Amino acid sequence: MQRKKHLEQLKKEQFDILVIGGGITGACIAHDAALRGFSVALIERQDFGGFTSSASSKLLHGGIRYLPMGQVWKVRESGREQMIFQQLAPHLVSWKPFLIPTEHGLSLTKGAWALKTAMKLYGLCHFGLKDLLDNPARKPPQGPFLGVEEALAAAPQLNSIERLSGAQVLFESHMHSSERMTLAFLKTAVSNGARMANYVEAEQYLSSAGRIEGVVVRDALTDEQFSLRARLTINSAGPATQALNRSVPGLQLRMKKELTGFARGVHLVTRQVHPEYALALTTRKKTEGFVTRGGRHFFIIPWRGRSLIGTTNVPFKGTFDQVRVTQKDIDDFLVDINEALPDLHLTRQDVHYAYTGLYPLIVRNIEEDKYQGTGEYQLVDHEATDKTPRLITSLGAKFTTARNVAEKTVDLAAQKFSEQKKPCGTVATPLLEGTIADLPAFIEEKQAQYKDLLSAETVEHLIRYHGTEIDRMMNLAVGRPELLQPLSSKLSTLAVEVFYAVQEEMAMHLDDVFFRRTGAGTIGQPDEITLEQAAGLMAAELGWSEDQKHEEKSKVLARYEYGDNDGQRSTE
Repeated sequence: MQRKKHLEQLKKEQFDILVIGGGITGACIAHDAALRGFSVALIERQDFGGFTSSASSKLLHGGIRYLPMGQVWKVRESGREQMIFQQLAPHLVSWKPFLIPTEHGLSLTKGAWALKTAMKLYGLCHFGLKDLLDNPARKPPQGPFLGVEEALAAAPQLNSIERLSGAQVLFESHMHSSERMTLAFLKTAVSNGARMANYVEAEQYLSSAGRIEGVVVRDALTDEQFSLRARLTINSAGPATQALNRSVPGLQLRMKKELTGFARGVHLVTRQVHPEYALALTTRKKTEGFVTRGGRHFFIIPWRGRSLIGTTNVPFKGTFDQVRVTQKDIDDFLVDINEALPDLHLTRQDVHYAYTGLYPLIVRNIEEDKYQGTGEYQLVDHEATDKTPRLITSLGAKFTTARNVAEKTVDLAAQKFSEQKKPCGTVATPLLEGTIADLPAFIEEKQAQYKDLLSAETVEHLIRYHGTEIDRMMNLAVGRPELLQPLSSKLSTLAVEVFYAVQEEMAMHLDDVFFRRTGAGTIGQPDEITLEQAAGLMAAELGWSEDQKHEEKSKVLARYEYGDNDGQRSTE
């Protein structure tokens, strides 16, 4: 994936399908379309997967949250997709046991009987889905209900819940890196002929005689403007979708349900609360549903030696470049967490990193203390709705169903072409890095193969991030043993991962590497030595000056500065 080469092709060729947006929805669309034989182009205004898709709890959840709203079809859809992801990228997903506590008292919905009933309904919704997995080792275990003593033995932290009556164990699928998952779809699309570039923004549609013929784009790295032409354009730009659809004067491009606003979901990466179990807890904040357990949920998930805690609900009215975590976000969330489990005593000093992203709202009245997000996606054929041919809008709602949304989107797109293409193949085709039949056996094989060069732990780290690409990375380090050294004694990330990110994955900025190619920055602020080593490697490849290196390092460090309410910055 060399950006310069891809840009040249984007400028001179006309493609069958142009995908706008390099988040998980756009990535899955590009992958599906390329696999079917379409010529595909994709552009992303920032870095691939760098906005909403990187700001999740990294869950591929089975849809239990839809039961209180009576949406059993969405429970089954989510469960099916959860199983499919296990097949596509086994190195990036694992089954995580969640503990859902129950309570004695007047609230029937928080009681053990209600949760046991919900789990039976959940099991019926998922009936037969495990058969999608050909490897028995990939199938999720059956979670038991634990009595009070068993629950406290499993997670003593639950002791601060006064009326604790037990806890249900529910296994959910969790990603080691959602950013790497998005990138895996994109790289697989490229391996099947797709062309793409990050830091290329669609400024407005190209239109002729009422038809969309592509977009006018601007390269953010060079400020060059050019036209990108395609027989069909798919807008999957996430939160920016609706604004782009209003970019052509005289065209009325409508959504099925107009977006009324956005909310931010804040996540904290803290000291590890529990090394094995994820805890599902409720706050006093409201949530939607016919039958609820009393408030909006948040999760404390063990992740990479830390705890990943999310998420909040904060209405947002600014511009996209103003999306950031504030001191108030952190403090308010810590209050919610410590109210739910007072014995945790989490403080600001326990927060290693915090991040936030947007999700769209379609409600008429936006309420500050109520979760109003929707799991719905929108697929709009603008030829049918607005008499504007050659344009489809695909607005995905969550990571779990992105592949399914892409399948429906490309099915619709295929109807616009007279040529016969292959049917969807994304259910059974592993991603480029994920062709691993037996993950434990593969890890053992590579640990033996590289035992003279790397520790067993380092080999497993490389596989968890890069899957079968470990061999290509090791080939890059032949004759350069310094590339097999970690960036610092506190990190598992190797220098070769930085080199590989630039050479093979279009990493153009230092924060691309720290937050989206390696995740080294997501568990805490790197020190100056680590930043300098990574910046030096990138500077040698990209021709940065000393001033540019300083600017790139400053951009990474700015991620750990949390602004206050009037927009000032603070690291306190």
